[in-house]
Amino acid sequence: METKNTILELRKYLNLSQNEFAEKLSVTRQAVSRWENGDTVPNIDTLKLIADTFDVSVDFLLGRFIRQCQSCGMLLIKNSDKGTESDGCKSEEYCAFCYQQGQFVQEITVEELIEHNLQDLDDWNRENGLHFTEQEARAELQKFLPTLKRWQTKEGEEENQTDISPK
Repeated sequence: METKNTILELRKYLNLSQNEFAEKLSVTRQAVSRWENGDTVPNIDTLKLIADTFDVSVDFLLGRFIRQCQSCGMLLIKNSDKGTESDGCKSEEYCAFCYQQGQFVQEITVEELIEHNLQDLDDWNRENGLHFTEQEARAELQKFLPTLKRWQTKEGEEENQTDISPK
């Protein structure tokens, strides 16, 4: 993704107008507009300021790969979205809601996670401009979640346990 797109996506993610975004950085609305249109790119100092102000990495702003939680699928846009490892470092794989101090916050099955996510379906649809029904969302989650690392490992462990059990 290009810097112009990441700045636009970040601003939308934060629910800020161009004016509000500009005010927080002490720049003009026109500067933000030029960044988002790709007419100019913020200089290095401004990229650092944006990263610090909005708790994102410069890598994110430069369009590098955006990670997603390998438990629930949440995008890890802000540094504060990231969980923590046992040594206190930020996790690059799991969000703060799923993973803290090197452990999952709770033991949960994929099915329980799907039902938990469906509780916020109306908000999610509204925020993303979608209109999934509960059945459609459940079907999409049933396809998507098992592709994430946490659930692939679980399935593999269960398979290994099954393979060594007496028949």
